[in-house]
Amino acid sequence: MKIVLALAVLLSAACSSSGPEACRAAGGECVIGAHVCPNRGPQDCNPDRNPGGAFCCLPCPNGKNANDAGTACE
Repeated sequence: MKIVLALAVLLSAACSSSGPEACRAAGGECVIGAHVCPNRGPQDCNPDRNPGGAFCCLPCPNGKNANDAGTACE
């Protein structure tokens, strides 16, 4: 039971975390707003200095590639 509870706490923390560390942990990189990104993640990469100004760009899921414009995963 303790293992299940610990896992639930870790998963809820990972889902609610934000910032560059959370972005890197998800396999992405922080980029500035005008950057073209096929898979924008929910992590706010710059929550203290410039809210909404930087976001997490994640790779496309396995089996998918970015389209020619690089704006979506296909």
